[in-house]
Amino acid sequence: MNEKEPRYITLSKQKCKEIGMDPNEIVRPKVTLTKQEVQGRQEAYKEILSVVRFFSEKLIHSLPETPILVVISDSDGYLLELAGDEVIKTTIDQFGITLGSLFRQEDTGTNVVSLALEQRHPVQLVGEDHYHTFLHEIACYGAPFHYTDEDNLLGSVSIMVPIPFHNSLFLPMLSQLVDSIERELLLRKQNRKLNILNQVLLSGARNGIIITNETGIIIEFTDFAKQLFYHTLPNSSIYDLPIIGDHFKYVLTAEVRYDSKEVVFQNSAGDPIICLFDAQPIYEGEKVIGAYGQLRDMTDRYLMEEKIKAAEKQALAGRIAAGIAHEIRNPLTTVRGYLQYFEKEVGRDIGQLFTELLIPEIDRANKIITDFLSIAKPSEKAFERIQIKHFFTDYLWNFLKSEALLYNVELDFDIPSHTENYYILCNREELLQVFINLFQNSLQAEGENPLAVRICTDIKDGHIQIIFSDNGKGIPASILINIFEPFFSTKDIGTGLGLSVSQKIIENHSGQMTAKSIENTGTTFVIELPLHKVTK
Repeated sequence: MNEKEPRYITLSKQKCKEIGMDPNEIVRPKVTLTKQEVQGRQEAYKEILSVVRFFSEKLIHSLPETPILVVISDSDGYLLELAGDEVIKTTIDQFGITLGSLFRQEDTGTNVVSLALEQRHPVQLVGEDHYHTFLHEIACYGAPFHYTDEDNLLGSVSIMVPIPFHNSLFLPMLSQLVDSIERELLLRKQNRKLNILNQVLLSGARNGIIITNETGIIIEFTDFAKQLFYHTLPNSSIYDLPIIGDHFKYVLTAEVRYDSKEVVFQNSAGDPIICLFDAQPIYEGEKVIGAYGQLRDMTDRYLMEEKIKAAEKQALAGRIAAGIAHEIRNPLTTVRGYLQYFEKEVGRDIGQLFTELLIPEIDRANKIITDFLSIAKPSEKAFERIQIKHFFTDYLWNFLKSEALLYNVELDFDIPSHTENYYILCNREELLQVFINLFQNSLQAEGENPLAVRICTDIKDGHIQIIFSDNGKGIPASILINIFEPFFSTKDIGTGLGLSVSQKIIENHSGQMTAKSIENTGTTFVIELPLHKVTK
């Protein structure tokens, strides 16, 4: 025994002797993985093996005149890769040392694979350091490797050379190789964590985030950013994007920063998307290496603020309108009263003028004031719970059928059974006014064919959907967008308040009213009201 032999080698040989191993007998690994099992472990170690392989190949190429074999094992001692000299490969293959072989001391005696994994530091077995004589012509060097941040064992790297090529520098060379492997593995691990964190931040972000390199090429983005611009973002130039392209240019070239700048986009339906835009350069030291931009969707907040402003204006307008209406109605009432009084005191022609022109005009002015107040002021009329079937078939039908007969209109009600037993909370007189207004509009829009009006219902997302349609001459698109505006009318007579009043009534019922029309085909109004309760 070599006096300088490390104690762990001495103890290993003693153990081999104690368990009855014959040093002159050729031993082989007793456990070997199947081909599929080897492939499974190699796949699990794929990244680790690629790193170890890269540095191992550099070592082999740096020693072109040396017959060297590099062996890589996992943390259990299973061989996952053999690379290098084919002669040595063939020699050890005779001893059963192949891919998938398990190296452990009780099976294969004193060996660098199990010792390196056990001792957790580089080891070498040169010639007679091995317990078995058939390995005395080989010099072996082994070192474990692990993730240095966790100190968890990953596997080992071993070098085998014929004894004549033994060099005391091989062990420190192997130690340096392992240091390089561990640094690269740690770097890759940290990059994976950063990538995962980046993915979590980007995928979880509800804002539009865009990151570019120093030339303006987009390298990262969130789904919301993609939705805003409707085209492929990765590897395209930020300068090509509308609205924010020039801003990014100033960020990258002049190191300008933007904070909460309001920008407006449009979605695929043409609706506005209001965002607050932030942007700043990304630095490496003092050098700009990219830009970061964020688009915060403020559309809902903006629309809510607009609704609040509109409600405040409406409340103010209501108070003003009520005051003005009161001041106007008083003199109108006085004038109407005197006209009725003097009607009997004047001649027949003048009296007829009072009756047929002046008094009706005063009544019309009062009607305009009433309609205007219904738009400007919230409804104060009481609501009641009413069944859909009752409202349409027993109430609305009775009012519209006489009008339909009078004007020779084909009137069709379609109230499916799956909708009729639901309830809504409403003021039935106000809802009646809505449908009378719509019916009057249809009469005035009659086309070449006999007029047909159809009213049908459906249930959608907790709402009753009421579709009022006719086959009239329709409304041009340029006019359709304005039909709900107060005093907007294309008729020679009328105030232009009917649809405004109708829409306001529906809104007071927590619903919404929309319209669509095709010229020479007809117009459809869709009313949605929240359901109150479903009968069992």
